[in-house]
Amino acid sequence: MKEWKHLSIDQRKVISSGISHNYKLKNIGEALGFDPTSISKEVKRNRIAITVGLNINNCKRVNRWPYVCSGCNKRYNNCPFTKYKYDAQSAQRKADVNLINSRKGLDIDSDTFKKLDETIKEGIENKKSLYQIKIENKDNIDKSITTLYRYVNNGYLTTKRMDLPYAVTYKKRKHNKKYEYSENNNIDRSGHTYLDYLAYLHKHPGIYVWQLDFLGSIKTDNNNILSFMLPNLQFIIIDLIKSPNSEKVVSFFDNLEERIGIDAFIELIPVILTDRDPNFTDINGICFSKATGEERCKLFFCDPYVSNQKPNVENVNKQLRLFFQKGKTIDKYQKKDIKNINQTLLNRPLKSLDGNTSKEAFIKVFDEELFSKLFN
Repeated sequence: MKEWKHLSIDQRKVISSGISHNYKLKNIGEALGFDPTSISKEVKRNRIAITVGLNINNCKRVNRWPYVCSGCNKRYNNCPFTKYKYDAQSAQRKADVNLINSRKGLDIDSDTFKKLDETIKEGIENKKSLYQIKIENKDNIDKSITTLYRYVNNGYLTTKRMDLPYAVTYKKRKHNKKYEYSENNNIDRSGHTYLDYLAYLHKHPGIYVWQLDFLGSIKTDNNNILSFMLPNLQFIIIDLIKSPNSEKVVSFFDNLEERIGIDAFIELIPVILTDRDPNFTDINGICFSKATGEERCKLFFCDPYVSNQKPNVENVNKQLRLFFQKGKTIDKYQKKDIKNINQTLLNRPLKSLDGNTSKEAFIKVFDEELFSKLFN
């Protein structure tokens, strides 16, 4: 005899036909390879009432096999009892609904769920992604990332969808003014446009390209956060720029060169892609070393109002909003706070790096000494 499994529509048709021909329960079970008890439960569970009788007691025929009125000579007469039939199609639909409902809910015991809920809540409060929480607690969390997101989206956890960074789609922005800064009108970017950038990449395939941007701050702030990232390694350097201008941006790169040396700078940062912020307009100051006078990097600008030409640093800015909330002041932060946040970002396990951190990827490609010099 076969082990029990879900009946198919064809098997239910065999049961319906067997009942209409007055086959014995045992014979139908043998024909399908099922235990007779399973067949009787199937019929009783999925039979349907076709007429409701006045007598509250059921006919003896429907209290035992075949549990329906098929084959009864009285079923067309004025029978006072409720009449039942077994229909294969109706039984299949009912079974499908029951199967779906039985699979709803959480396949996890209450104690394990409580611990999972607390772990995710604590991680989210510490500005961690679900992926990072999963990786850091892989011995305790046996659910996939997809399952964790489903738990959040379905409201099973204390952590809600609104608690996840950028889980809610923004409304489409209204642009009432031209994106181009007025300060840019007289700047010559010949040889530094986005098309020039594409042509340079064609001639130098595989070269490292860093993306540069400012996070953005409220109007009353004097300071801003500079974001500088290498997409290949998801490597990010952020810095607090006080009263930002083009000279402060040049100083940022001069300080980098001073810490790591001109040769390491040329190897590490060959190309920079940024937007047309007036603070990035000193092309020579950024591209040429103040100490040696030699060219240390190439600088290219995205087209006006096309932020998706540098999507990686734009995404980093979204992640930074976990620490620097939009509409809140940045002036309260000190350099040491920015350094700590930078280290937090670099030590997150990332799915795009197969669970490794940006710091680990950077050290693997370059070396630990260069990493230390960047953040000394």
